[in-house]
Amino acid sequence: MHCPHLLVPPLAVLLLLAGCTATPTVDEEALADWRSAQEAATETDPDVLGVLTADIQPGDEDPSEVGTGVTLRFPAAKAIDHLEFSCFGNGHMRGIVRIESRGGSGDFTVDPVACRDSPNPIRLTRLASTDVDSVAFNGFDSDRSSAWRLVIVGTAPSAG
Repeated sequence: MHCPHLLVPPLAVLLLLAGCTATPTVDEEALADWRSAQEAATETDPDVLGVLTADIQPGDEDPSEVGTGVTLRFPAAKAIDHLEFSCFGNGHMRGIVRIESRGGSGDFTVDPVACRDSPNPIRLTRLASTDVDSVAFNGFDSDRSSAWRLVIVGTAPSAG
């Protein structure tokens, strides 16, 4: 009986489809190198007020259901010039920035970003960049396992 041969083509198609839809795995060595390079790029910059970072898993999420993520609370209010968002690899993701300041609090969604184009500057409104008490960020809608990094860059004190 040749029944097993009849099963080979359907099984081959299933295996091929499974291979096409699998999420790429993270190259841990490349990720470690990326983290080291990111850290080296900002560690001596006196304008950097802080860095938020985390790993992320793939998945589509509703922005209203994305949690707070990683938060940096300043001991005293800070003026922020801009944020720099980076992510690892050749994938893409979105994120939510949450800012608390003396003027109020709010959040906004970062549009899909191609990780290979990192870093991506994020400009803030005057209200969102003045007297900032905390900055939070959470990545979402990543198309693969990855990591993200948000650098908070302060404004230089004006000469008086």
